[in-house]
Amino acid sequence: MKKWLSISILMLTVVALFAQAPVKVSKNVTTPQQVKYSHATGFEVSDDIVTPQMIRNGSGNLIGNTHYNVISNGTSRNTITSFPDGTAAAVWTTSTTESPTRGTGYNYFNGTSWGAMPSSDARIETVRTGFGIIAPLGTGEIVVSHSGSGLVINKRTTKGTGAWTQTTLTGPVSTHTNGTSTSTSLLWPTMAVQGDTIHIAAQTESDTNYFFQGYNCVTVYLRSTDGGATWSTPVLMPGMLDKDRKNITADKIKFVEKNGIVVLVCGGLSSDVFYLQSNDRGNTWTRHLVFDFPGPDDFDSDYSLLPQCYVNDETFSAAIDDNGMVHVAFGTRLVQRDEESQPGYWSYWHGTGDILYWNENLPPYTTIMDTLNEVGDQPYSIGRPNLDGDDTIWFANNYTWIGYRFSGATSFPNLVAEGGKVYMLYTSTLEYPYLFVANTNYFRGVFATVSNDNGTTWDDQANVSWLSYHRDLYYVDWINTELMGELITENESESMWPVMAPNSGEGKLFMMWYKKDVPGLTPNVSYETNPISIFGYSIPKTDIGVFNNCQEVYQNLWNIGDGIKDNSLSEMRLYPNPATEQIFITMLSKETGNGILTISNMMGQEVYSENVTLENGNNQYQINVSSLSSGFYMVNIKTTTGSSTQKMIIR
Repeated sequence: MKKWLSISILMLTVVALFAQAPVKVSKNVTTPQQVKYSHATGFEVSDDIVTPQMIRNGSGNLIGNTHYNVISNGTSRNTITSFPDGTAAAVWTTSTTESPTRGTGYNYFNGTSWGAMPSSDARIETVRTGFGIIAPLGTGEIVVSHSGSGLVINKRTTKGTGAWTQTTLTGPVSTHTNGTSTSTSLLWPTMAVQGDTIHIAAQTESDTNYFFQGYNCVTVYLRSTDGGATWSTPVLMPGMLDKDRKNITADKIKFVEKNGIVVLVCGGLSSDVFYLQSNDRGNTWTRHLVFDFPGPDDFDSDYSLLPQCYVNDETFSAAIDDNGMVHVAFGTRLVQRDEESQPGYWSYWHGTGDILYWNENLPPYTTIMDTLNEVGDQPYSIGRPNLDGDDTIWFANNYTWIGYRFSGATSFPNLVAEGGKVYMLYTSTLEYPYLFVANTNYFRGVFATVSNDNGTTWDDQANVSWLSYHRDLYYVDWINTELMGELITENESESMWPVMAPNSGEGKLFMMWYKKDVPGLTPNVSYETNPISIFGYSIPKTDIGVFNNCQEVYQNLWNIGDGIKDNSLSEMRLYPNPATEQIFITMLSKETGNGILTISNMMGQEVYSENVTLENGNNQYQINVSSLSSGFYMVNIKTTTGSSTQKMIIR
């Protein structure tokens, strides 16, 4: 079972939407921690190393950049879309500072490659905007962003090219508590398009003094049935309960549509995770519960106590499969509010939280306590990937967990459900030794996995692709690693805020995420001094869980971004293991030749090296390990045509 040694912090829950909350560290990690996996999925990793024999592909490159770091106040937004012909388009908020030039950046994938990177202040709109989203509209596309006074809508009839036509859509009148001023602002939109019907949900004025029908910063719904020529009057989002209207705020909503069904999925720290579904293009809506928030409905307002338990970390996603069934995934995080908590404060534990998956065939999740890390013991949980090939998730001594808003250790799920399979893109903190050593921080990476039986079973270890293991982002320099006797990484970067297009195109999934050199956000501001790069990525659906498989990367089976080497070594086994005096190593080689056998500790330091001869077929070696200290080691045999590694335990 997974056990977590975590950092408890106090964080203000009610904060300005663009400000970072004050934090107080109340507990430090002082010793390294290791976590045994007993995640019963039916796909447990065996001790055998399976060597793939085929070349696979995932392709990606930088498509834009920004200095704006508040990519979302909550979950992944609708910032990338795909088209049936295998093309795609992505948008992001541009900014060099908090300047009047802020707007929506855009890039287009023509089926073969992304366009040239636009300048950092190039934007679609003619006015200052932010938080743009995109969707197909007929043969063209539509981009919606907020301006502070309403929503700015840009449309064009041909995707990827041509002039944009811009209009402004104002919201309902929100009135100041003193009655002297009003606002028609609409903020943080989400959108789905069904033919000529466009669904938009957004928030009213965020200033705490403004109210619409008794609610501040509440979700409202707008619809156009003629492709955006005319719009309905904004109304409170149908189907929401009173507690939903109070607790669902900026970027805590996301639209998805398919085959006549449209779904708005919602969540938040002090909210249920639920979705609103319409089967009649928005005329009626029904509420469906996914996760029942363990606290009372008025939790934030009355400062109720909350036992140590898991809540939604404000990230979630929904997908509709070919048969109309709704699938949902959401992130979690360990929290508590006790008698010692200040009013308005919670305790949060860094390094905690898995993604939980749900579909309509499952009952809603109820309270998940911290008994033996119960969130990781759920049958449909997705946790931190194992990156070094053993059965342990490693924690580094005194390394810091970097949060993005309130995200957990594994977070920001994005779903696509097609062909009886459910694909998931997400982010997770990397394990030791793939860390940011300079500032003793954990890096985050972007991963993808797939359930091949429509969500019935998941394997979050052996069926995971490490997509941000890429020559332009983060990879191991195996040549210098071999020469220096320690793990050397290159182009180390933080990969965060992943988004996946809600449908595939020509058998490919399209994704985007944000890349920077240092983990975390610049405190108390919403922009970075150095630019943040936007990375666009596409991969065949059939390669999810296969390309850059987490169980293969550490073995040096991958040419960086180009596929798998033709590895001549396989079926390495160690016995007895654990060992105390002697250990025997068996290895199957396809060729006759010379190699080197090395043993390294978990710091990457080489403690033993020997030149070996390999024959075509089975090979066996015996090593005296009595001089090695107790602990974990990695045994590697490498030739010019192959490499294989296994974990060794010394008692």
